[in-house]
This record gives sequence, C-alpha cells and structure tokens, in this order.
Amino acid sequence: MKKILVPIDGSETSKKALFESKRLAKVFNSKVVILTVVQDIILNPYMTEQYYNTQTNENLVKAGEAILKDAVKFFEDYNGEVETQLMTGNSGNTIINEVENENYDLVIMGSRGLGAFSRLMIGSVSNKVLNHVKTNVLIVK
Repeated sequence: MKKILVPIDGSETSKKALFESKRLAKVFNSKVVILTVVQDIILNPYMTEQYYNTQTNENLVKAGEAILKDAVKFFEDYNGEVETQLMTGNSGNTIINEVENENYDLVIMGSRGLGAFSRLMIGSVSNKVLNHVKTNVLIVK
C-alpha cells in the first residue's frame, strides 16, 4: 500500500474516506493522493459564453480548491507524502482514468457524494469506479 488515491467531494462519506486513508497510510507509510473532480457543466443555451467561462467555472474551481485545502489540513500531523489534484470532467470517468494511468495500490472513497441526484443513485460514482478498475477499492460508509 505505497500509493493511495482518495477521491473526495467534501461530503461526510468522503471525510470518512480521508480518515480511513490516513489511518492506513500511517501503517504502510503510504503516499496519499487526494483528488477532487470538478464536474463539466452543460452550457445552458440562455447563458452567455462569457458568463459561463468567468462565473460558473471559477466558482466550481474555487469550491474544489477549498475542498482540497480542508483535506490537506486533516493530514497536517502525517509525516508521509500527501499530494492534491484538481481535475475536471465526469467524476467516475476521471477517477477511473487516473487509476488506470497511475500506479495506485488502493483507492479509498466514500459510498456516496454530495449531489441530490447522486443521493437518488446511491453510490453511482463509487459503484462505477469499483466495477471498472483493477486496483483494490475500499468503499467507506
């Protein structure tokens, strides 16, 4: 367990995933990569291109940066390496691509995220990742 990926979205279950990743990272002296994915937004035909680019995208990126900043604070007393990544795209696909392109020993993620839609589709991102990667995945409830 030398390299652990922790995809987070600021939800309570992703905070629990951070706790679990820190606990395991201390045991194995692992590198922890904390990832948050900013969703692609479908451009509303009534929204001007300028508004979309300056307001919506900036707000999403700022929210993602805030989530990562809080996550790093959680690891202040951890002596190992901690890295953060902010990516854009579909959460499930982006996480899967990251896992496939990097050499992770474990993915630790919450069972469900923040969005109201994801509450209806309980665990849709975690389920997608679990069923599409070859790496071990720990789902935290």
